[in-house]
Amino acid sequence: MHRTQIYLQDELYLNLKARARSVGVSISELIRRTLEKDIEKDPESDARAFFDKLKPLDSFARVDSSAYVADIRSKSRILQQDPAS
Repeated sequence: MHRTQIYLQDELYLNLKARARSVGVSISELIRRTLEKDIEKDPESDARAFFDKLKPLDSFARVDSSAYVADIRSKSRILQQDPAS
């Protein structure tokens, strides 16, 4: 086992301390368990959940996404190059 040191915000530390007490384990054990669970997660599911939680920017609320992408592609130098060259 390796020893490491981390810095936590006061509020996070107090919440962690309370949670460890309620579960009946040390803070170190709670951190280890939490990290093990997080590492075992499926990264693809995590990424999908992250993007599902994103809210669209207000500036894009009334933008047609297909038209926006088509406009960007029409200005692309790579897409406009002659394939024969």
